[in-house]
Amino acid sequence: MPDSPDLSRRALFRRPARLLTPARSPQDPPVASPAAAPTPPPRLTAVIQNSCLAENGAYCRTCGEACPDGAIRFHLLPQGRARADVDPDRCTGCGDCLFPCPVSAIRLDPAQPAGSPPAGLPLSGVPPS
Repeated sequence: MPDSPDLSRRALFRRPARLLTPARSPQDPPVASPAAAPTPPPRLTAVIQNSCLAENGAYCRTCGEACPDGAIRFHLLPQGRARADVDPDRCTGCGDCLFPCPVSAIRLDPAQPAGSPPAGLPLSGVPPS
């Protein structure tokens, strides 16, 4: 009778590690090297939309108070309005400002290039009537 393989636990853990890795055939695609890691997702920043309560005359600063990095600041406008301004350099895209907003006027978008206007606000800073 041929020698039967030792199937005990002790023999299992004594086996060389090379037996635990799957064998590769020549037809398998090459394995990507760690240097060829996928590109990270784009950095996100908060964008304040026109439905913001502060933009429409109500006193609301919940997003600015919720931001741990102080990236949201408010600029006073005529008629008791305020414009929420997001500093893209300070905004980390953490999303802490999203859920406290009572009207869901904040969204996270990929970071805008420096010098371009925010996507959610008109250029004049005053919402259309």
